[in-house]
Amino acid sequence: MRHRAGIAVSAVTAVAAATGGVVVLGTGGDRPGTTVTRPPAVRLVSAQQVLGRAAQAAESRPAVRPRPDQWWYTKAVETGAAAEHGPKPHFSEDWIKLDGTQDASLLRGKLVIYRHTGIGAKRARAEHDRLVSLPADPRKLRSIIYKEVDAMPARDWMVPDRDGQAFGNAAQMLWDAPVTMPPATQAALYRVLATIPGVQIDTGVRDGAGRPAIALSRGFGEQFLMDPVTYQMVARRTVNTGRNVPRSALDGRADPRYNVPKGTIMNDLTRVVTKLVDRPGQR
Repeated sequence: MRHRAGIAVSAVTAVAAATGGVVVLGTGGDRPGTTVTRPPAVRLVSAQQVLGRAAQAAESRPAVRPRPDQWWYTKAVETGAAAEHGPKPHFSEDWIKLDGTQDASLLRGKLVIYRHTGIGAKRARAEHDRLVSLPADPRKLRSIIYKEVDAMPARDWMVPDRDGQAFGNAAQMLWDAPVTMPPATQAALYRVLATIPGVQIDTGVRDGAGRPAIALSRGFGEQFLMDPVTYQMVARRTVNTGRNVPRSALDGRADPRYNVPKGTIMNDLTRVVTKLVDRPGQR
């Protein structure tokens, strides 16, 4: 199965102005031998403070006007005890066209392009359109998120409680569409997350590329990682809590890959570089 850096055809983190310019994410991408002045990353003590700063940072970014013929490029690294390609870091490069009709991957050094037609392309574009049309009013957006949770059968929730599912849905929206989603809507999503009971942060973590990060979570071992300077999401991961180990439906036994101490990172997907480009193969 080909690796994907996100589940929606919406685009990525970084932001693009009307000219098509981009901002590359992350704190570890500067060229060796250069000195870059950055505002200090503030160590904050509560999730509400962190998410408030994240909302303010989102509002300060340029307006987003990507063209449907542009592509979302992502260089990602996957790590973890139960990662698909094994525990050693596995790098991938992918391109997704914003209109949902094509995507591409670099496989053994060769660019391979895949074309999509019919219902698959339509669904991808519909999901993209839904994410970019979400309201920028936090109260309206929170209502939409909880209505979507309530419309799902509880047995289909990824976590066993309503607030936890709402947290997962809101964070997933930010993960799926940080380029095409207007900055004001991103800010509203961060403010919605700040209202959900039980949201926690950890300011002492590193992403799969070894860069400092802030982990945002609500229990159950699922974490979204933010850059401590830009507050943009750069990674998502699963941590072993001792209670979230998948078990065989046949004998109830845990996958042997999960026989690891609590706190072990099971899967980490980190976006090392992510931006808008004009064609597949462009970095």
